[in-house]
Amino acid sequence: RDLAVIVDKSVAVQDMIDLILSSAKLCERVELFDIYEGKQIAAEKKSVAFSLAFRAQNRTLSDKDIEPQLAKIIKALEVNFGAKLR
Repeated sequence: RDLAVIVDKSVAVQDMIDLILSSAKLCERVELFDIYEGKQIAAEKKSVAFSLAFRAQNRTLSDKDIEPQLAKIIKALEVNFGAKLR
């Protein structure tokens, strides 16, 4: 799954990755694929986009399994970094 959020420029990407991995037990990999700063984003903000990989050791995951995990990640980013879903 891909996830893009808008955060303050001062937020460290590694801190976001660490939080994502600790927020969802089924998220096994997070890769940064884009950071955007430009006229479509407020001057003190940046858009950060990640590719997330989810996996369970004992079964194939469905959307029903992944959606709650993604919701936990988004909530954690909002609470800890003031992130807004892009």
